[in-house]
Order: sequence, then C-alpha cells, then structure tokens
Amino acid sequence: MENKYFTFIGPIAAGKGTQAEILCKKYGMYHLSTGQIFRDAMAEETEMGLKVKNIMDNGFLVPDAITNEVVKEKLSSIDLSKGFILDGYPRTINQVYALQDTLSYFNISLSKAALITIAEEETIRRISGRFSCAKCGYNYHDEFNLPKVEGVCDNCGSHEFKRRSDDKPEIVKTRLKQYFSEVQPIIDFYKEKKLLVELEATNLSVEEVTKELEKLLF
Repeated sequence: MENKYFTFIGPIAAGKGTQAEILCKKYGMYHLSTGQIFRDAMAEETEMGLKVKNIMDNGFLVPDAITNEVVKEKLSSIDLSKGFILDGYPRTINQVYALQDTLSYFNISLSKAALITIAEEETIRRISGRFSCAKCGYNYHDEFNLPKVEGVCDNCGSHEFKRRSDDKPEIVKTRLKQYFSEVQPIIDFYKEKKLLVELEATNLSVEEVTKELEKLLF
C-alpha cells in the first residue's frame, strides 16, 4: 500500500475518532488526534507541551500558531512511511494553510480529506446522552453504552458521574452552527484541490461507515 495521509473532517459526534482508530489499527497507520497530541506533548514536557499546558490550565483555547507547531513537532517524531489520519486538525482555514506548509516541509502531501456528516438530530441524540465517570473520565451514553452495573463505573468502580454543561441540546445546536460556519472554507479548499471525499453516515452502522471509508480512501 502506498503511503496514505488523510484528515477526517466532520461535526462533533460524527464518528471521526472512532473511524480513525479502526482504520489506523487495521492498516498500521498513526491516529493523530490533536487532543492526544496535546496530552502527549504535555506529558513529555516539551517546550511546546509546557506552553499548551499553561494555556489550557488557564482555561483558554490553544491558538492556531501553537497548535500548528505541536502538530509539526509530532510529525517529526513518527515514522511517516506508515501513513497517518489526522483527527480534529485542521479546524480553521489558517490551520489548513499551515498543514500544507508542514507536509511540504516533510516532502509529503495530503492524500484525501474525508468529510463525515450526520444529521443535526443525530448529533444531538449522540451528544446529549453522553456522561462520564467523575473520577477516571471513562465515557458512557444513555442509549449506546451504559455501565454494566447501574451506578458503578466499569473502569474504576466509582459511583460518581458527570455530564458536560455544553452537551445540552440547545447548546449543541449553537455549537453546530459555529462549527459549520468555520468548516465551510476548509471544505471549499479541499474540494477545489480535488482532495475531498464525502460520506453521509446518519443511518449507517460503525461497520458500514468503515467499509464506505475504505472504498473512498484505499
């Protein structure tokens, strides 16, 4: 298989991370989630990692410039010949241009940008049912993934759970509007470059989405 370099685009809860994890495991690629990249950089206490920690500890969003540098730093530390899927990056058009420059620096280029979409009602259903263990952060869902024993965390045995305040349906709708206003220039860019592939996944199972993505990407 020739080297593959993908980015997955889509609204919250569209399944980007799940699909990236499945495909990367199957094809021996790197799953590069910006959230995980930030956590790794902070754990390794790199210069960029310390900057990110300071920003996040103070409740601010990580600026594009630092996000771009952290991604570049991560790419310099992996075997690029294995390929990768970027999950959660780029999120802004400025990050798109930065990614182009970074990939050029490593003498590689993006193979495809996969846009995975689901209906707004499905997004709300997936998001509003989420909750997690207050102690270890293990994730659950009212409909898809309840604890095996009611009121007891499968992972650590805690009896305390929490829900994110921004997972309420009315707030999810606002988050979606903001997302689509920000993502459209990214979609337009990759469409113009003939790199965009699209998958409407509302009524598909996880397995079906995986199969469709394989047809589009591999």
